[in-house]
Amino acid sequence: MTIVYLIILSCISACLYRLGGCGPADLEKEWGWLPRWVSAFPKKRDLGCGLLVIAGCFIVGLQAPWWTYVLAVGLMWASLSTYWDFMFGYDNHWFHGFMIGLSMFPIAIYDEPLALGIRCLALAVLMGGYSALEGNATREELGRGFVMPITLGLLIWL
Repeated sequence: MTIVYLIILSCISACLYRLGGCGPADLEKEWGWLPRWVSAFPKKRDLGCGLLVIAGCFIVGLQAPWWTYVLAVGLMWASLSTYWDFMFGYDNHWFHGFMIGLSMFPIAIYDEPLALGIRCLALAVLMGGYSALEGNATREELGRGFVMPITLGLLIWL
């Protein structure tokens, strides 16, 4: 049942990730059916995806002090707000994925450090690889948003 919940969280995360990357024209074209307050909320991706990953942490049973989750959401917010183009000169989705995974470091100190480290690498490969292969921005962002919660499933099997 855990994987079903992770899939649901991943689908919602995919939508929020895409919503956060839409320009006004794309937002109206792709998501025009949504209520205005949803499209007007400025941090759909940065805050929404981070909170969904934390919900996934609880679903897979991670045990850490409450403040580590708060810190992880803050770090994830920072990681989701950049593609690191200021550092690399281009949108580096490989590093973007790695840093999103690394934002879970405060939780990893208390629970599953090796598995969360492997998740960093999985996010880097999945986000970077998918972005390199997919040419459509919509599908690309949906895919990157989807892998964030679903990769928490690695913690179950590792």
